[in-house]
Amino acid sequence: MVNYVTGFMLSNDGQRVVLIRKRQPSWQQGRLNGVGGKIEPGETPAQAMAREFLEETGVQTDPASWQLFVELDESGLACVYFFFCRDDAAVMAARTMEAEPVEIHAVQPLPDDVLHNLRWLIPMALDPQLVFSQPARLVERVRAVSAPAAAGRT
Repeated sequence: MVNYVTGFMLSNDGQRVVLIRKRQPSWQQGRLNGVGGKIEPGETPAQAMAREFLEETGVQTDPASWQLFVELDESGLACVYFFFCRDDAAVMAARTMEAEPVEIHAVQPLPDDVLHNLRWLIPMALDPQLVFSQPARLVERVRAVSAPAAAGRT
């Protein structure tokens, strides 16, 4: 099983979020998603999140500053660990470092071209009544697609 991380760097007031305009995989092309990628062998999900954020935005963060709030099991084909962090300086310093453009957007309203799950993930991360002592664990049923296509999520 392939494991991934996706993170939402939020401003301290929760009004802005760092997103990335995806070029691949093809089902995400042109859409906005959180910053993330594959977990490398030997990395914890939090370490992978900090590494991916540095690689894609040029901003170094402490793995301990990322709050894991959702684990999404994609029918045993992949697992995506969703994180959030609040840091005004990181939001303001984020810039494009690779082929996929980094963008800062208002949370309310989110842009029309965000991936559908960001419409509930970002509000969930911002909800002051939720305490994530353990991440929410979700299982997604993968529609009729081939295993390689379903596992190609980055």
